[in-house]
Amino acid sequence: MKNSRSSHTKGRSVLPTTKVVAYQQPIYIPLFFADSNPKRQILWQLELDNGIRDSGKVKRNAINLAGNLPIGTHLLNVIVGKDVLCENHSIYQCQLIVE
Repeated sequence: MKNSRSSHTKGRSVLPTTKVVAYQQPIYIPLFFADSNPKRQILWQLELDNGIRDSGKVKRNAINLAGNLPIGTHLLNVIVGKDVLCENHSIYQCQLIVE
C-alpha cells in the first residue's frame, strides 16, 4: 500500500507544494529531510499535463530537470523509502507550473 503524504516533514517542506518556473530554463528543486539518513532511496516521477511521464533517481537530495518542459501545469511525485518497491515508502507531490 502506498503512503501519500503532504510535503511537510517535522515543520519543513520536503519539497514545495507548487513551483513556478520559466519556460526553457533548467529546473532545480532541492529536497529537505529532517534526518540525514543516507540509506534512503529517492525517485522522482513527472507527469506532464498531456499524460506523458518521465522518471529518474534523485541525486544529492535535489531534482534537476532540463529546460525542455512544455508550458503547462505538471505533477511531480517524489517517492522516498528504504526500498521504494516495499510498502513503507512516502510519496510527496509538487505542482510544477511552466510559464
